[in-house]
Amino acid sequence: MAGENNNNEIVIPQLCRTWLAPVGTTAPADATVTMPAGWYTVGLFTEDSLKFNSEPNFEQVRSAQSSYPTRTFQTTDAATVEVDLQQWSGRNFRAVYGGGSIAAVTPSGGGASHYRFAPPRIGGRTEVAACIEVIDGGKHYRYVIPRVMQMEGVSKDLAKSKEAVLPLRLAVQGGDDTDAWYVLTDDPAFQPPAPTISTVTPSTGPTAGGTTITVVGTNLDSATAVTVGGAAGTGLVVVDETELTVITPAGTTGAKDVVVTTAGGSVTKTGGFTYA
Repeated sequence: MAGENNNNEIVIPQLCRTWLAPVGTTAPADATVTMPAGWYTVGLFTEDSLKFNSEPNFEQVRSAQSSYPTRTFQTTDAATVEVDLQQWSGRNFRAVYGGGSIAAVTPSGGGASHYRFAPPRIGGRTEVAACIEVIDGGKHYRYVIPRVMQMEGVSKDLAKSKEAVLPLRLAVQGGDDTDAWYVLTDDPAFQPPAPTISTVTPSTGPTAGGTTITVVGTNLDSATAVTVGGAAGTGLVVVDETELTVITPAGTTGAKDVVVTTAGGSVTKTGGFTYA
């Protein structure tokens, strides 16, 4: 396969950031735009601690007639973010402990204020939104996670010989009615492949339109529109990456081009459908 061995597709995370925000904060629109208002970075963290783990869970059906599972099905999906924060701050303490409160305390002897942090009580943990940013040269990746919650205990190693870190451990929440997480990137290796059309059947139909045609080709699974003679078809149904169906619009007599538009570009079947 052309381009199978491509060292440009090796990712070395040269620069990473972790951003947090209240749930519902506007997410970044692309991989390089300035982060919208409401997002803040947790600052410095250890160079080898950032991890994003996707952990689907499966169950197997076993039957007396087989020595192997006869069916496997997914029961749940889960994902976690792990990172060890080097900067101690009120916001980072709240992130690591899943919330909590900070109050100013006036020293009994006078002077600058002190501060009192109290972790959330049982049932008081709050969800946040998260964004993991990874940069490798000119390539940018953002893992956008609309809802996460700190769901592990906090253990801090207070050793004299190294910095004390705050272990941020976030579990991804939600996802039944929206994406639990997604990646934004400008990496050209993610460009969907260009579509092709091999056949259009039936290849003829009345000028009044209303003919359901089947388009067969490759890389059609991201199709968003089909036109016949420049007019949009209706009732587009993507069957799989090799097949879709659409209802022809009204047209004029003669052979017309069929154009399929996908995330990977557009493809034209010249004279693919004839109005008779």
